[in-house]
Amino acid sequence: MTGEKRKKNRLWGERSYKEYSILLMMMFVLTPLVCSAHTMQDPEVSRLIAGQHIVVGEVSIWNDDQNLYVKYQTNPPWYMTATHLYVRTTLPSSINPGGFPYKHEDLPNVHQDMYTIPLAELGVQPEDWIYIIAHAVVKNSDTGEEETAWKEGTLIEQQGGGWAMYNTYQIQKIPWTEVSISGTELIWDVFKPGRYMALGSVLRIASNVSVAILYGTGGPNSALGPAMRKGSLLPKTPSNWGTPPDEVRLWATCLWGEPSSPHVGDPEIVPPADQISTNPEDLFGYWIDFVHLDGYQMEIPESEELKNGIGFGWYNVINVDPCDSEGNYFEEFVVTICAEL
Repeated sequence: MTGEKRKKNRLWGERSYKEYSILLMMMFVLTPLVCSAHTMQDPEVSRLIAGQHIVVGEVSIWNDDQNLYVKYQTNPPWYMTATHLYVRTTLPSSINPGGFPYKHEDLPNVHQDMYTIPLAELGVQPEDWIYIIAHAVVKNSDTGEEETAWKEGTLIEQQGGGWAMYNTYQIQKIPWTEVSISGTELIWDVFKPGRYMALGSVLRIASNVSVAILYGTGGPNSALGPAMRKGSLLPKTPSNWGTPPDEVRLWATCLWGEPSSPHVGDPEIVPPADQISTNPEDLFGYWIDFVHLDGYQMEIPESEELKNGIGFGWYNVINVDPCDSEGNYFEEFVVTICAEL
């Protein structure tokens, strides 16, 4: 073979190579959502009632992992000269604000007053119920009128209770969730038709509550589906478009494993190519077409294992059939993670 012939064959080989080339980009959009309990920004709020019918302010309650917080606040012209707070797992035998376990007396005419009470001091855990009776002595700066005020709630029906009121409050379990993903973009360089597999992203989750994972959106604008062509180097006309001309199908499967592992799970146990299912519940044992994953919500129950951290890797398969599928393809893979109470 002459040098000129070898040169022509190399050029033809390059042209054939490019004719089959396909660049597939998968973008992973991870959207963690946390369902929060009562917090300083979103407390449980009740009105502070003076003289049985005057709204002079409000009382806010929330907790974190360590403490219970009770915050009094009055509106001008009313201010506080004393507050008394009862917090226990049972109601008191008698109503005597001066004998309540927590008190701030001789306040310098304040509009705010707050108590921070360790949960350990109360002997309670998340989801336990407590009784709260919040009392205040309030004064009107315009008229000099002084009144007794109670946090609005249920009237205490016992001798000497007067119009005192109590509330019940459930100690909130403050959810936390830590999420990481190994990568948010997967790029395939394929130069001839065929079926190809690769490890996509590895998701790692740790949480002290159950977690829900939603694949796609489940709506009409869901991104999950075939990868769609976004561009091409070669001219495309109706006569040379293949079937399908503008999309590449994708499949996914998952493997559980140690979160410290770079791939999570043993790649040797990836399902064989012909082990395909349309049921998203089979995601951890079969290949599932992306179309069938849209709207699928996977539940991971609360456990010590989840609290310590779990991980799973997405393995992906693409099937490139037509010789005219050269081009750039894009697929957005949306995953929403929500801690559940």
